[in-house]
Amino acid sequence: MLSPDSRAVAMDLLKPPPGYRIDRTVLTTYSLDLEVLLALPLAVLAQTDAGVEQLLLDPLMLLEAIREAGERIQIFVDEAGIAVPANGRALYGALESSVHPVKAPNGGVFHPKVWVARFVHDNEPPLIRVSVASRNLTFDRSWDIALTSEATPGKKTIAASKPLSDLLRRLPGLGDETLEDAVIADIQHLADEVQRTAFPAPEGFDSGLGFYVLGLGKQRAHWSPVEQATRILAIAPFLSDKALQKIARLASNESLLVSRADQLSQLETDLANDWSVVQVLSPTADVEAEDESRLRPSGLHAKLMVFEWGHRATWFIGSANLTDAAFTGRNVELMASASGPKGRPGGKGIGINLFMESGFQSLCEDYQPAEYAPEEESAQEAATKLKQAREALLGAELRVSCRPAEDDWQMAVQGGIALPQGVTLTAWPLSLEGHQAKEWQDGVSWYLPIARLTAFIAFSIAVDGHDERLDLAIKLPVEGMPEERIHHVLRTLIDSPERFMQFLRALLGGLEEIAGLIGDSSGQTWNFAGGQGLRGEPLLEDMLRAASRDPQRLLPVRRLIADLRQSEEGRKIVPDDLYVVWQVVDSVLNDMEAQ
Repeated sequence: MLSPDSRAVAMDLLKPPPGYRIDRTVLTTYSLDLEVLLALPLAVLAQTDAGVEQLLLDPLMLLEAIREAGERIQIFVDEAGIAVPANGRALYGALESSVHPVKAPNGGVFHPKVWVARFVHDNEPPLIRVSVASRNLTFDRSWDIALTSEATPGKKTIAASKPLSDLLRRLPGLGDETLEDAVIADIQHLADEVQRTAFPAPEGFDSGLGFYVLGLGKQRAHWSPVEQATRILAIAPFLSDKALQKIARLASNESLLVSRADQLSQLETDLANDWSVVQVLSPTADVEAEDESRLRPSGLHAKLMVFEWGHRATWFIGSANLTDAAFTGRNVELMASASGPKGRPGGKGIGINLFMESGFQSLCEDYQPAEYAPEEESAQEAATKLKQAREALLGAELRVSCRPAEDDWQMAVQGGIALPQGVTLTAWPLSLEGHQAKEWQDGVSWYLPIARLTAFIAFSIAVDGHDERLDLAIKLPVEGMPEERIHHVLRTLIDSPERFMQFLRALLGGLEEIAGLIGDSSGQTWNFAGGQGLRGEPLLEDMLRAASRDPQRLLPVRRLIADLRQSEEGRKIVPDDLYVVWQVVDSVLNDMEAQ
């Protein structure tokens, strides 16, 4: 179980085992916070334990980490799941190649939370790690649950792993975006290896992991995790009457339900008829966010079902709530399962009693029914209009177009949106702050420097006469985006010779050494004329070594230096004596490219 203050979980799930390095990973999530994603490449690939907030203080190092990680991390998120960040950042543009909005084929939401990572070792076969969780890629302060397993691919197909493999194969086709051939090939290769991997269950279970994917085929009457059980424990934040009844009826003896009071109070069914025990989290278990300036979801968010029969128990962990949308396949969901001996009090096992007595029971209290107070009619109408406007926005064929203007670039968002009457829509690029939003009138445009161009557009939907609003960010197709845009993002962050040398150090040392630069306040300066500065070794020697071993690493340097040397200001950042050193390295790169 993941407590609300487990901030490092995402980083831990992707940290390589000793001696390994991360090769590629695929992440799926219902909702996505881009600030989390900014920190993830550096925290994982550089293997630093610095906090997210600290990592965000050094965007230069982040950008280089993102550059190196871009081909290794692919995130698939529900088309409406990208949250509007608190701050506008040009750096968000560097994430676009890794973020892929997708849709649920049956009209629900794309809801799985599974991470699949491939680690490689110079002298060992690859290692595949899978993490199935209820936590999204966000800063949520909720009680969640995660299950992690890793193993080496074999030669034979593992039937229990095939559903997870099938999900990976389907991901590139679930969105409107056309992914690069190399990205698709990497995902397919990862799917092939997953299909040949037998993932072991955690300690206490004696089965391997099995996977269940809902929502990729036709909708079904109702998914039943098991045929029958004597006892059931079901934990989920969101509920529906029909799904609850069907799950409860699988138990011949006792059924326990843990959910949220606000969800329980809205049910029409009589819970006492179906569930022996109904509980909610105690108020003392709800940890308040440290950052009161930004509201973060909290409370119960874990999704878990435990079924007992005889002396055994089977667990199901993943993304599915106890709702019809999840269990009939309207949503895309993924659940992992494992079985083992349920055990006896005071002993070992994976049964319901042992789980509750291990600490979870102390977080819960009996649910006290309260009369549900439905929203006033005007509030219901406003909520309906917000939903209609959201669907119209997601269904509109919007595009971003970029074209050079006199001093800057004109970036326009164009397309028709059939908004309900009485609804106001505003939009702004995520590279800008929200106060620079403009009201939608058959399109909207801004004049921006090249570094601020982006495919991520924020939208805010408001209903006239009501305070409620709905904010979401969408990654839109782009026409005319200049190829050098990310290079200009980089240039805005390198404004001194010292920062340029930091950038070189990151490139030459690799991500494993970037972590040491975080929070470096030594104020060290660099002696360009001597060609020194990188760990006391000659700068020329370091760059020549990089050119011979990994020439791709120095290509950003070539582009950046060429751009900087075109202006007087840039020549102060890359002075003549450093440029002489670079010309030697550049000639080596040219010779290698000619071979």
